[in-house]
Amino acid sequence: MSRPSRRSLLGLVGSTVAGCAAVAGCLGRVEHSTLGRFEDPTDSLPPAGENAAGCPDYDVDWLVAYREIDPDEVPITLEPSAESIGEGERMTVTLRNESHSEFSHNQYNWRLHKRVDEDWYFIAPREIPLPLHTLKPRRRYEWELTVDNDGVEDGTAIGGPGSYGDRDPIQGLGGGTYAFGTEGWFDSADEKIGFCARFKLETDALELTPTRAVDETEWKDGILVARSMRGDPENEHSRLGAYELERIVANTKSDDDRANDETAEPLITETVLRNDQLRDVVALACEYDADRVRLEEYDAGYPIFGSHEDGVYEYDGEVYEITTREIAPKGD
Repeated sequence: MSRPSRRSLLGLVGSTVAGCAAVAGCLGRVEHSTLGRFEDPTDSLPPAGENAAGCPDYDVDWLVAYREIDPDEVPITLEPSAESIGEGERMTVTLRNESHSEFSHNQYNWRLHKRVDEDWYFIAPREIPLPLHTLKPRRRYEWELTVDNDGVEDGTAIGGPGSYGDRDPIQGLGGGTYAFGTEGWFDSADEKIGFCARFKLETDALELTPTRAVDETEWKDGILVARSMRGDPENEHSRLGAYELERIVANTKSDDDRANDETAEPLITETVLRNDQLRDVVALACEYDADRVRLEEYDAGYPIFGSHEDGVYEYDGEVYEITTREIAPKGD
């Protein structure tokens, strides 16, 4: 979870006349359209939960799902240029304001989800700048979509600190059904309008592999120990840490373990790929059929690796518990 001929398709970028932005790429053209007949822009909007069974669960008051509405009957729409894209193709997603009112939104606050087994999984972006933009009446804003998976299966890292998996082009997307969304409001930020544009990505599934940062592995007392080249041991804030995985084996589960099954966070390949340490330990557990994996790596974060890392996760039918800790220097 690389070959250019197989996987060059879908990267997420936005654009404006002003030039290029760091997170979503170059901003798209803003042009006049020919309509403008909607006097009260919210009167004809469908409430959230109606006609949107095929979209992620956005926390909004109205949800405009492009495949479930008549674009001519609503004042604002998010329209994909194609229902599916193949390898090497580019798609545009256009937000059109056909009302007489200005629409407030954040051009960087796009959302990408993937649907697997009837559930939606949030993919990107990992970080969102917070500028407020205005889409004037009878104008439009465009995001361009491209994907390049080149090198991902060979160990290219796309997650971790400073790399949020949402650059142009976006990496680490296998074939399947996706939803591109955003949100905004006409009069009040307390009354949000969400948008959902579904499309299919026609490419192969991605194989989950460790990153190239894994330098060596060895077995110690039944634990697969891997060492990572990430982190700077010379940094005064860096400490050696252990990022540990334990597989909860079905026939040895305690009552607490069975309860963990119900609370485990479900993951798919696209989400695992966006966390370098998690990617490494899960991929190594799968590759070596290991019940326990310890990744040793220098890290300058407080707490080490971040407090959100510890937890129980489910991936590909297996349940794993992740714990993190500092490794005390020898002699302490």
